[in-house]
Amino acid sequence: MAQGMKKILLLLSASALLWSCDQGKKARIDGTFSGLSHDTVLLEMVTTQQRTVVDSTVTSRQGDFSFRVELPVAAPTFFNLLCNGSVIPLIVSPGEKIAVNSLCDLSHNYTIEGSPDSEILMEFNRFYDRSVATLDSLSRLYAATPADAAHEARRKEILDRYTQDYLRIKREHINFIVSNASSMASIYALYQRLPNDPSLFNPQSDIVYYHIVADSLGRRYPDSPHVAALNKDIERQQTALNMVEEINRKAESPQSYPEIELEDLFGKTQKLTEKNGRVILVDFWSSRDPQSAIRNAELKELYERFGKQTLAIYQVSLDEVKAEWIDAVQKQQLPWTCVFDPRGTAGIAAMSYNVQSVPTNVLIDRSGRIAGKNLYGERLSSKISELAK
Repeated sequence: MAQGMKKILLLLSASALLWSCDQGKKARIDGTFSGLSHDTVLLEMVTTQQRTVVDSTVTSRQGDFSFRVELPVAAPTFFNLLCNGSVIPLIVSPGEKIAVNSLCDLSHNYTIEGSPDSEILMEFNRFYDRSVATLDSLSRLYAATPADAAHEARRKEILDRYTQDYLRIKREHINFIVSNASSMASIYALYQRLPNDPSLFNPQSDIVYYHIVADSLGRRYPDSPHVAALNKDIERQQTALNMVEEINRKAESPQSYPEIELEDLFGKTQKLTEKNGRVILVDFWSSRDPQSAIRNAELKELYERFGKQTLAIYQVSLDEVKAEWIDAVQKQQLPWTCVFDPRGTAGIAAMSYNVQSVPTNVLIDRSGRIAGKNLYGERLSSKISELAK
């Protein structure tokens, strides 16, 4: 009898062990989308390379649904719940039983339980949505304010408010990332871009935050493909940063800046070196950037303040569609040299100045030496004043 009992216990132990191993990459998602009935819900897995719909179901009459999830690795994995054009992002860890509940507006009115990382991500998205709404409102207000002398003070007031809110949002964004560096939600937050400013995090000046997240998550999830991808991105950013430092070192030598020869709106070739003898701002931009009109308005103020005899602006468009660039230049009435590079960031102009993204600018002094890169606002104005003396 005792011998038989031992065999039973051994079998039960083996079964429990197998079940435990099997659960190492499994999770469960249960949800209720109130107000929906017989609607399709998709489960999309987000890897470092692609997004793939891995499962689908239909809600019950009460809006209930459920997924059994098989994770690719025994580490937190990104998923999206998709329904009627709405997206709810999740970070699913092995063994979790997640409950998602939403009313009406799925993307902005939902709760999550049973998944700490997903709950942190939910809080970030609420902050992100508020930030987008704030900056979008100010951008629309600025665009609707006439660009004439009578409204100059009002436009400046809006720009100042935009700058204050932008800096506040970035501080809060950084605080979230640092405070949650051990959560996969920090990777998600690190790569979010506000619609009105795709460069909220500059991969060069803000690389320290990438390192903080990579170090923290690397200790906790050494085998995570998301952490591996982050480390590769840091290597790429560091290489770019080293190139920028090399450019800045050239500012201390008499070496000339790289020449650019591109055509303007009228098909005439414009050489950058024709601006020699003045302070030159080489500005790489795209009319598709919603904030480009605001930046160009700021450049107009600088251009008028210093005068074209002191300051030359050579603006290179990296737009994909030439017609969009022409339309933007004409509507904004840009008074400086505007040229177009059909090859975009793969063109010789962007490559010569190590342009990774737009906006990017390079400031050149009267003697032809590079004096700074990616200066905006008061920093740009102060540097031009210094070089113009």
